[in-house]
Amino acid sequence: MLTFSRTPEETELVTSLRGDDFPIDVVRENHRFDFGVFPQLRAIVDRVKPQIIWTHGAKTHFLVRIAGLYRGRTWVAFHHGYTATSLTWQLYDQLDRWSLCGADCVMTACDAFAADLHTRLGIPSDRLRVHRSPLESRTASPSEESVARLRAELGLFPERKVVLAVGRLSKEKGHADLIRAMAEVNASREDPVALVIVGDGPESERLERLAAELRIAEAVHLVGYRRDVAPFYAAADVFALTSYSEGSPNVLLEAMDAGVPIVATAVGGVGEMIRDGEQGLLVPARDSEAIARALLRIIDDPKLSIALASSARDSLSAYAPARYYASIRTDFEASIARAGAR
Repeated sequence: MLTFSRTPEETELVTSLRGDDFPIDVVRENHRFDFGVFPQLRAIVDRVKPQIIWTHGAKTHFLVRIAGLYRGRTWVAFHHGYTATSLTWQLYDQLDRWSLCGADCVMTACDAFAADLHTRLGIPSDRLRVHRSPLESRTASPSEESVARLRAELGLFPERKVVLAVGRLSKEKGHADLIRAMAEVNASREDPVALVIVGDGPESERLERLAAELRIAEAVHLVGYRRDVAPFYAAADVFALTSYSEGSPNVLLEAMDAGVPIVATAVGGVGEMIRDGEQGLLVPARDSEAIARALLRIIDDPKLSIALASSARDSLSAYAPARYYASIRTDFEASIARAGAR
């Protein structure tokens, strides 16, 4: 395994992997476009002599292709989708459109992304493979005490309904739409509903200002990054995913596993994971009114809530890690055979 770092200190991931005796190399860089990474990459590839190079993300796709590291070996690239949240990432995405055309196999997280890669980039269908995120189901639920402590920390009395969102606070996640929807939800109810958002990112201050402008700041809790999110799922009555673009979001699987009914925007691969009215309620992206209506349907209908959560949990067998890694290995072997036949 190989990762990049701009600091001399090891990241938590690297430290954890080394503690488990997992082989990992760290490429040191001083900034985003540091050409000093090329000799480091070549030295690692020459030493390890991999049969397959498996890249994740626009940056690593580009580096492998521009440096020619894929020559003489099989290259599998995993495309996680385009978000274009900054000028830098827009540039990466444009470079990715060139890079991916050189890979022996392009994996991606959903059928929608695969169709986009075929239509816009011209990647042949026989080189595209879909692998949705796996989930290791939790063996035990958080204790009642931990959930009670969390509610006390947030100032939520036991009967108060909670809508939960988990994810990076960036524009494409649509948290502003969710906050606007919560303003509508609470305007229609005598008992206010709390919104808890777990995660950090550049939109934090803007979201706080929006909640204040809509006069629901008391009901909106931006709690930042939390290592253990299980108590939040256990405390939630509804899970909301209001993104503008998604592949196979792991947070949806976590909510399904926790038995929390879901409201989600019908974008990317979300509709491939959730059938509207069966495993959750799907709404159009950027439509706060539709989000509010869906949230209220679940909050006000306990039978619907239970049915959606139960159906979603029953569908989790399709995301078993053993099944995922077996399919990855099959595609690795097929890619090696295809590359050898050239």
